[in-house]
Formats: sequence, C-alpha cells, structure tokens
Amino acid sequence: MALPTMISVAQLSAMLDQQDLVILDSRFYLADIHKGQQVYRQGHIPGAVFVDLHQQLAGTESEQTGRHPLPEPDAFANTIAELGITADSEVVVYDDMGGAMAARAWWMLVQQGIQVYVLDGGLPAWQSAGLALESGENMPTKASKRVKVSFPWQVLEEDVVKNFESDQFQLLDARASDRFNGENETMDPVAGHIAGALNRPFSQNLTADGTMKAPALLLDEWSDLLRHVEAPIVYYCGSGVTACHNVLAMNYAGLEAKHIYVGSWSQWSKRMLRQLQGSSGI
Repeated sequence: MALPTMISVAQLSAMLDQQDLVILDSRFYLADIHKGQQVYRQGHIPGAVFVDLHQQLAGTESEQTGRHPLPEPDAFANTIAELGITADSEVVVYDDMGGAMAARAWWMLVQQGIQVYVLDGGLPAWQSAGLALESGENMPTKASKRVKVSFPWQVLEEDVVKNFESDQFQLLDARASDRFNGENETMDPVAGHIAGALNRPFSQNLTADGTMKAPALLLDEWSDLLRHVEAPIVYYCGSGVTACHNVLAMNYAGLEAKHIYVGSWSQWSKRMLRQLQGSSGI
C-alpha cells in the first residue's frame, strides 16, 4: 500500500480550519540545536506546533549509538500524545530544508499508521505564496488516548553486520558525495562509508527551489540508479535523519521504501574506530 507523502502549500492553506489537523514545525540545525525553536517562535505557519528533533524525535546518544537514535517506544507514544496527535489525526510536517528534517518526523509517524504528509517546499514555499505567519508558541492539548508505538522499519547495527554474510539487503547512503567518499568529514570519528553501500545524496531529490522533483522524474532517476539491484534497499545517512528523505522520495515516486539503519554512519564509524584502536593496541 502506498504511503502518504507530499502536500502542497495550496492544499495545506485550504485545510487550516480542519479540526483533526496537526501541523508540526520540525526545523532543526545541527550546528545549533536550539535555533529551531527560536525561529519557530519568531514565525511559523498558523496553528503549527514545534517538534524538537533532538529531544522528541531522538533518544539519548551513547558510545554505542548514532547521534540520533530512536526514542523508546513508550517515550515516543507520550510525545505523540503531547503533540495532540491521535490515530485519527491528519498531520502535516514542514521545515526550511526541502523536507530533510521533516522527513524524520514523517517516517517515525507514518509507520504508526498515522496519516502524515510533508509540506512540499516547506516554510519558504509558504512564504513565497504570500501566506501569513504567526509568532509565539502554540501549546497543543494532550491527546487522551495514546497511539501504540513500534518501529518495525528500523534496521539495527547487528542486522548490518549479519548482512555482510547473508546479503539480505543493499545499503544506500543519503549523505553528500564528498562525505560518502571520505573526502570531507567533520562530524564523525572516521571518514568514508559502509562497505558495499551505494550513494544517492538526498539533495538530488529536490529542485533548485527546494521542492520535491516530480514523481515521474524521481522514478526515472531512482530506477536508473537501482537498475542492477535486486535486493531490498536499507537507507542510511549520518544519523538516521536525511535517509528518511530518500524513503520519502521513493514513495513519492511510487516505489516501495521503508527500512532505515537509524544508527547510520555516526554509529558505524564508532564501531570502526573501536576496531582501529583495538588493532593498534590503544
């Protein structure tokens, strides 16, 4: 069954009075994890609630995890309720990076059976259409009935390790090509990529104005990239965030995509570092 994916500015504008609508502002900046909420308060789509990727859409990083591990299911169920989302809600999530951050919230929510869409073009498209913003902060009414949470589309580090023997899936990396090639790494302890992975930077899903490419074009591009791949795809990136954008784009193109190695390179590079330190006797 095809997953819900994108919604246009015009469609969202026409829905603002809808009672079961929940709009999530998921702006997030890795270099300043507090900036998202600050810019939200300065101006956001009317009725939008801020969702913090670092605090609400991720658990606590440890030496064994990536930078943005999934929260515990019970914790995320509580977050969903606090955001005012029920199983009957229609959710629209946006950012200002072409959906790169919004896709994480989309992926986490849509696998709970919630009807959730990413706003095509995000806040810049909303503003370009001349539509109003509001300032301040919206405090949602906590949902009285919690959604039961599980993450069936999560792929674990141990699954990736086993895959070197079983070849059950093909890994695909959403990071920029220079990071994939180990030419520019400022965030993780080791540069490079997981052996055998393919590369499709998530930015290639977008047009110059930050909207998603047309489904037919995405279908052509993805089909060409994967023309020799027969195994299912598992998507990853730096910390399990922009990989969600590739899953979103695939579904928008009408192709099946769900599974993400959430630990991604930030977890795998820690593993490699431990192995390097062990082999050198450090």
